[in-house]
Amino acid sequence: MKLRSSGYRRTRWTAVAAFGACAAAFLATTGGAGASPAQTPGFAAGQGSAFADTMKVDPRAGNLSIGIDFGKSAADHQNSAAQAISQAMDFGTIGTSLASYGCDGSAPTLPQNQQPQPLIADTRTPNQPQQAEADETFAPGFHKSVAVTNDPSAKAVTTTAPFGVQSVLQAGGGIATTTSSAISGVRKATATTDLSGLTLPGGVELRDLRWNAEYSSDNQPVGTFTIGSASIAGTPIPTNNPADTLNQVNTVLTLFGMHLTAPGVKVDANNHMVFVDSMTLSVIPNSTRDSITGSVIKGVQPVREPLFDALLKAKCSLNTEITIFDIALGSATGAGSFNMLFGGVQAGSGEIPANPFNLGFVGNGSPGSSTPGLPGSSTPGLTTFTPGSPGSPATGGATPAGGASPTSRIAAIVPKGARGGALAGVGLAGLGMMAAMAEADRRKMRRAQRLIPFTD
Repeated sequence: MKLRSSGYRRTRWTAVAAFGACAAAFLATTGGAGASPAQTPGFAAGQGSAFADTMKVDPRAGNLSIGIDFGKSAADHQNSAAQAISQAMDFGTIGTSLASYGCDGSAPTLPQNQQPQPLIADTRTPNQPQQAEADETFAPGFHKSVAVTNDPSAKAVTTTAPFGVQSVLQAGGGIATTTSSAISGVRKATATTDLSGLTLPGGVELRDLRWNAEYSSDNQPVGTFTIGSASIAGTPIPTNNPADTLNQVNTVLTLFGMHLTAPGVKVDANNHMVFVDSMTLSVIPNSTRDSITGSVIKGVQPVREPLFDALLKAKCSLNTEITIFDIALGSATGAGSFNMLFGGVQAGSGEIPANPFNLGFVGNGSPGSSTPGLPGSSTPGLTTFTPGSPGSPATGGATPAGGASPTSRIAAIVPKGARGGALAGVGLAGLGMMAAMAEADRRKMRRAQRLIPFTD
């Protein structure tokens, strides 16, 4: 029996039509309606980030730090998203230890949710307040404020209260302010820390200290550190060159075993960032002080070990407090280091490179710069706040927060499109043609089965 073949003409034509529909859908989705902001002609919001710190107390033993941060703020934007974070206090390693369960299975001394929390505003969570402020319950006089808009723009302000030890060190109130925005055709990120004053041994007084960093698309990057006024034992000294001012101050502080390191300014053109280091107050070797503390430690050491052993046997959860005591003591006696970091800012802004494959995805490519994360830094999207503090002694200079966080980028935002329309029609037509092709094949196979004779 001879079989006739139609050559599967209908199947071939249906396949051609289906592939044509898919191609039309692909070309449509890579057109203007689906283009990312980076592909749209004209101004693109791009990305920006800024971070400012007020003060950090950083005792260390070896490489172990128990630093506590005061007055951090961060602002970021990317495409249409914006985020602002304000944190009055960050317990760092101490907070992590206090939030862990005890060695005997007991509850944490201070759970994470009971520690100082950052205040966050984010345009990606419109059901949450887009503008908010709050006082820090752990410390009176500390205040947090955040605000974001869909322009996009973000602003965070953190205020700290004066504190210190009489005749040793006193720090005035501080304000850390950050902004990041893309408004009126200008991308701009700014970070500023203002410290009202600093009083140190030997009659040293520094007033109106300011750290400022600014990176914008319409101007050159700016990074500055200034001192409003300074005096030693009531005698004013020039402040037009902050490095020279601190050199004069150090001639007095050295007698007390202290040293101030002047902030440096760095512009990273490749990553579109500008950094201004913190001003670091370090405890340095001092023969008079070290001889006294050495004698005290030598006298205490014989009773320290049995005393701490007894305390740990009675309550093993005291190991955190004992470790903190040892680090704090060692940092001031030569076994480690003790530093206080004042100020420190960084800011950056730039375009987001377009995806070279032009697939029509929103938020293509990597951000044009390494930028802080919110924290936390380290985090990112910036759901956590973990930016590194600029000028950390561990790095010896400005720390690009892209390695920290965080705490850390804001995820690209995919705009929500309308349902239906021409693309829906193209897609449905393609599906219909594919279904027709499958049905044509099924019918042809059934016909072939009826025509082919079966013999034993």
